[in-house]
Amino acid sequence: MRNALSRCAGTHHGDIGKPDRWTGPFFFMQRHAIRVAFGVCVLLFFMKIPYRIYQRFSLPILLVSFFLLAAIFFWGFEVRGANRWLPLFNFMLQPVEIAKLSLVMFLADFTNAALILILSFAILFVGGCRLHHLAAFGACMVSVAVSVVLKVPSAYGRISAFINGGQDTHGANWQIDQSLIALGSGFIFGCGPGKGHQKYSFLPDAHTDFIYSIIGEELGAIGTILVLIIFAFILRQAVRTAKRSSNSFGYLLALGIGISIFASATINIAMTLGILPIAGLPLPFISYGGTSLITSMASIGILLNISSAGCDRVRMRETSSERKSTRRVYARRVKGRGKPSRY
Repeated sequence: MRNALSRCAGTHHGDIGKPDRWTGPFFFMQRHAIRVAFGVCVLLFFMKIPYRIYQRFSLPILLVSFFLLAAIFFWGFEVRGANRWLPLFNFMLQPVEIAKLSLVMFLADFTNAALILILSFAILFVGGCRLHHLAAFGACMVSVAVSVVLKVPSAYGRISAFINGGQDTHGANWQIDQSLIALGSGFIFGCGPGKGHQKYSFLPDAHTDFIYSIIGEELGAIGTILVLIIFAFILRQAVRTAKRSSNSFGYLLALGIGISIFASATINIAMTLGILPIAGLPLPFISYGGTSLITSMASIGILLNISSAGCDRVRMRETSSERKSTRRVYARRVKGRGKPSRY
């Protein structure tokens, strides 16, 4: 069992290819605690940076993230047929997490172009454009996506396993089956923290992509529902922050961050439930992995900065309103003193 866990330890994110570094049952907890502490520092750092700076550098940030994504094809590290990690010093970087945040920044700055594209399709549809024309365009997009999937063996295997459902295609459904067993065995209250069995070599990636299944096994339905509430709360606060923003960039950036985090969590949870094919997407803030955690913390820091700027604006407006009201009351009193007495 210990050897199996040691092999597993060397196949995930920052510990890829380093099975000899597994030092005991608290290995992942210790490393994750260090990353959480660093993530908190990142959150506080981004919380102090005025969010409007990102509007000026949104395009360079996006280009850097695209460069990192392209670098995967040349220097990427492949695990189980998926090439997602980029070696950087002694750390495994997942560029797609950085790309998600940079894309939100870019779209928040240049959303007019995207909005025009969306509105164009909507107007064409409402204006009477023939459905088969739109369908033809959609078919072209699907054909391109299918051709890409067919050329990537790992992606093709996952899609095939998802379509076949319960029919096991050479073990491709193993993760989903074990994930559902973990979720089902937890029932309402779970078996207790740390007492689950699926993480012991039964469920691959139990501490990364399938951490939600372990939560269901050890904390039960109550734990899984609590996770859903947390992500729904993050989305709600992001929407409220967006409404308080004084400009369109802050509005779209806050909304984009909230939707990005909520969508990532939704896709991961749907993946563990077998609703979507396995996509290798971590659960924000909870999955083991440095890039995802730090990027999510930075996103929350930006969100807090937008919220702080919005609160300051509301506070200044209230203070200004109070001053105007005080001046009006004072003016009425002074004016009243100048009137002659009736006696």
